Amino acid sequence: MIKKKKYDYFQTFQLMSEHACNAAMELMGEFKNYHPEGINVHLQKMHRLEKEADVRRFDIMQALAKDFRPPLEREDIVELSNALDDVVDMVEDISIGLYIYHVKEIPEIARAYSKVVLMCCDAVKEIMNEFEKLQYNDNIMSAIKRVNYLEEEGDTLFAKTTRELFSDESLDAISVIRWKSMYGRLEKACDACEKVGYLVESIILKQS
Repeated sequence: MIKKKKYDYFQTFQLMSEHACNAAMELMGEFKNYHPEGINVHLQKMHRLEKEADVRRFDIMQALAKDFRPPLEREDIVELSNALDDVVDMVEDISIGLYIYHVKEIPEIARAYSKVVLMCCDAVKEIMNEFEKLQYNDNIMSAIKRVNYLEEEGDTLFAKTTRELFSDESLDAISVIRWKSMYGRLEKACDACEKVGYLVESIILKQS
């Protein structure tokens, strides 16, 4: 009798982090070379990446339902897969904001913010590549510190950009509402990445 290969949760976590990086890269590219008339093409690309992450999460849930001895506590697997899926959702949500708020052009500071989002996602990918070892080693500690630092940089950018919005009396009310929401979406993407770092740190310390 051929023994059935055990489901690899860690590999799927890595794939989900790659989807997040791909989404963040697509977002930054859109911010860098923004053309409002091409927004639907961009949204389709982002939606495909978001659906791919959903499929990976569903695969994990299916495997977990049948697994008598998963490598981690069930609730940790569920929470981490949800958190990784949330990262992709939050990045896609930024793109959706471009559409629903009818954004015509991207300020330079927003381009810088999109780069921070990408760097946060890269740090998450680095964390997930080390996670399988279940060791609180220098590599994973460095990646967790990196995502925490980048999230703080995102917070600083959010405060700076929001203050500038409400300080610029030449801006109309619609522009203020539009970009307050857009900057909030960028901040939430960074927050979602930081949450993954905290979860991984907690899981590894429980396994130690």
